[in-house]
Amino acid sequence: MNAAKHEFQPEEVMAFLDGELSPERATALSQHLKDCKECSEVAAGFKNIGQKLSTWMIEPLPAQVETRMTSERIAIEAKIVPRPAVSPSRPRPLFLKWGFGAVGGIIFFFLVLTVLTPNLLRSRMAANESSAVGSLRTLTTAAATYQSTYGHYPLSLRNFGPPENGVPSAVAADLVDANLAGGQKSGYSFFYRRIPMLGSSGREGYTIKADPLNPGSTGVRQFTTDQTGIIRAEPGGILSESFQELKPNENGQSAQSPQFAPMVARTAELTLVVSNLKNAREMMEQILRKQQGYIGQLSLSREGGSTATLSATLRVPADHVDGCLAELKKLGKIADESQAGQEVTRQHADLVARLQNAHNTETRLNNVIGKHAGSVKEILEVEKESSRVRGEIEGMEAEQKSLEHRVDFATIELRISEEYKAQFNNSSPSASTRIHNSLVTGYKNAAETLLGFVLFLAESGPTLLIWLVILLVPAWLLVRRFRRAAAAT
Repeated sequence: MNAAKHEFQPEEVMAFLDGELSPERATALSQHLKDCKECSEVAAGFKNIGQKLSTWMIEPLPAQVETRMTSERIAIEAKIVPRPAVSPSRPRPLFLKWGFGAVGGIIFFFLVLTVLTPNLLRSRMAANESSAVGSLRTLTTAAATYQSTYGHYPLSLRNFGPPENGVPSAVAADLVDANLAGGQKSGYSFFYRRIPMLGSSGREGYTIKADPLNPGSTGVRQFTTDQTGIIRAEPGGILSESFQELKPNENGQSAQSPQFAPMVARTAELTLVVSNLKNAREMMEQILRKQQGYIGQLSLSREGGSTATLSATLRVPADHVDGCLAELKKLGKIADESQAGQEVTRQHADLVARLQNAHNTETRLNNVIGKHAGSVKEILEVEKESSRVRGEIEGMEAEQKSLEHRVDFATIELRISEEYKAQFNNSSPSASTRIHNSLVTGYKNAAETLLGFVLFLAESGPTLLIWLVILLVPAWLLVRRFRRAAAAT
């Protein structure tokens, strides 16, 4: 049957015979069957197939196969032991089924919540803090871009945000997203403060602070930064290096950043055992005078009949530390020795850069104060900022001196013990004293134990009571049900 020659497909003919076509389509196909011989033959073939299928029957199994299956079924039924008759029990009430399921679900929910909540909270706070540091870096870069484009730092965070008309300007420079420009992002609030003009030809400054919205929930640490690019954490210290302020050379090109020689703070620990502690101490002092060192701390202890021990912290010039250690080792037997070095080059370089920037800032502030430019309010703000910068300079100078002193003078932790010599005198307490001490100690231990038990009940008693109610009520219902079932049987 050619589909291009006939307008009806074989499938429609089959559907017509099954009575599944619509009335309009069935009427058209019926008329077509009267006129088309080929389609009539197809319909007759379909009818013949349907009649054969309706008269088809499954052939019976052979007698041999049926006999074998019957014998195997009888053998299997013979092996099955009939279950003893069970007395009908009362069906479980529906509310008990739902009650047990609800109690189990509540217990499982609280257990999962107890285990997962602290870890999820810590992960969330760590992610928020990392996001806050990244946002501060973004704002620092945006501030540098804004200043180089418009010649000054913005008045507020919103000046960093996207513009309403789509055209960047000093009001909305389109440097950060709208959330960060609004002052809140990833559980932290950001506060921006612009520092007044530092002199007629100087540059402005700014400070940005990031505080957690809910301390202990969205974050723990606070972060701050300024125009130097240094990000500080409280607690935690400096997290990133500052921007290097490079001055142009005579050719108008930027000078290279200063190179710093490696700075290493050396430390050593030495433990000696000597026969005479007094002589060893005198020799130690002579060695220190020879090596141009000094004693930072010294302590001498002797408890009961034990040996005497001298502990000292020695500060020796870094270029004399090897010779000093060699001479100290000759005082007695070496029981323990260790040396270490901590490189502080990067820390010192960062401190020097911060200090230089702070001095430049102070100079520009003092120029503004000396010229008396601006209103009284602006001058007072500049003086206040100058005082704050001076305090930071003094703190950084003290830190720099301490760091350089650690590098110039190595630290030697020396411990000298005298060889043990047995004593003839018996200094142990009497029997009555030991009994008295034991009674006092026992009374204190008993009082502490009783007090600890009372404190435990006061602190954990309500929680334990709640869990007892949650667990004992279902257990009591189960025991009661089992007892009734046992009595019924």
